[in-house]
Amino acid sequence: MSVQVHNHSLLSRYEARVGDGLAGIAEYRRDDEVITFTHTEVADEFEGQGVGSALARFALDDARAQGWRVRPLCPFIAGWIRRHEDYAGLVV
Repeated sequence: MSVQVHNHSLLSRYEARVGDGLAGIAEYRRDDEVITFTHTEVADEFEGQGVGSALARFALDDARAQGWRVRPLCPFIAGWIRRHEDYAGLVV
């Protein structure tokens, strides 16, 4: 299964797509150089298939590339960062 993730900045969320279907989202707020992740959701039919991890990795890699700091209010993103220590330096 190929998961494609992109930043849909008009809706303030990262979207994960499988084929033409929306498989998951990671919503955020941007303030200056801080991106605050508020909610992550994966469609039931894609649970446990790596969609959430693809969203988190893409969003955090994007934050790093943009020079943004990260405020992980979303429990999923916060937990993902705890399990992937190389992203801990992004956290405000």
